[in-house]
Amino acid sequence: MKEIPLNRASKVSVELLCFDKANPRYSGERLKNDAEIIRFLYGSADLSELLQSIAANGYIDIEPLIVTLSGSHYVVLEGNRRLASIKLLSDPKLAKACDVPIPELAEETKETLNEITAYRVKSREDARDFIGFKHINGPYRWDSLAKARFAAEWYKRDRENGITLREIARKLGDRHDTIQRMVTGVYVLDQAKEAGLFDVEDRYPGRPFAFSHLYTALTRPGYRTFLGLPEEWRATDPEPNPVQKKRLGDLKKLMLWLYGSADDNIRPVVISQNPHLKQLGEVLAKPKARTVMLANNDLRAAYAEVETLDSQFERNLVEASAQAASALSKVAAFDGNQITLLEIAGELAKTSNILLSVMTDQTKKSKTNKISTHK
Repeated sequence: MKEIPLNRASKVSVELLCFDKANPRYSGERLKNDAEIIRFLYGSADLSELLQSIAANGYIDIEPLIVTLSGSHYVVLEGNRRLASIKLLSDPKLAKACDVPIPELAEETKETLNEITAYRVKSREDARDFIGFKHINGPYRWDSLAKARFAAEWYKRDRENGITLREIARKLGDRHDTIQRMVTGVYVLDQAKEAGLFDVEDRYPGRPFAFSHLYTALTRPGYRTFLGLPEEWRATDPEPNPVQKKRLGDLKKLMLWLYGSADDNIRPVVISQNPHLKQLGEVLAKPKARTVMLANNDLRAAYAEVETLDSQFERNLVEASAQAASALSKVAAFDGNQITLLEIAGELAKTSNILLSVMTDQTKKSKTNKISTHK
């Protein structure tokens, strides 16, 4: 094998290139071989558009892959999506094993896939600044979990040499508080996995993994109190395994509330950050509401213990108005034969009239009281 000179770019056979199993895109997944990595990338990194582009135009060898030598192969530190696409287009058997449809290729297109340009660096650290900036604030952004893992690994590896998350954030072109929140979330996620409390692959089916739910939750006092994390914890650079052993049961409950479980057929109670993540945080901050939540996992019932009566009234009225407006927009579907629906509409009209009458009387009384007060 003719080696690529260190810190130089040169053509290299695709057969000598292998995936980086520590790539932050999938470092938290249990991926054992090329087929599993490719299936993951196809499902999460939108390879279809790239496959179509290469099939139509050939591989446009402008931007080199970034590689490091490992034994007799080169590990691709930057360019795993391109490598996956090339491997799929070059090997129909691999594409079939991965269950990925590939377009037909002209012979001249196939020839562009044999050798591609790669830039060799000595180690992962030598390429880190460029890769991090490109995927965190550049044109090819990772998802939040990949960004967080990249920053966390960097911090873990170099903190003894004096690096801080603030410096990492600066090099990545991101805000310090953003990187701090993400790394904090990774540490809590990894602790839950290592303790056997939660696994990303066990989340309730049909939902993407919303990592932002976790690291956003940890910025809210209600969640930190529930996990026994001190207030000052938020203001310092995070440490691994931040949740005390005696609170791991609470961590398991929180992960189920956020993500559910496929194995146990448990649905998450947090469907979206607004309003559910906010509401659960407020519930956990109130002892009575928290007790209701722990007893029946019903966020609506627990949140009723947080809301004042007037705020509940306002929310119910707004929701009812929205639902009525939605029904009105679909009234053309009513064919006149469903008498029960007509009766429901009549009851709704009566309820609305009574509600309006009571609110009107209350408004008149309020105005009268204000006049009396000012006399």
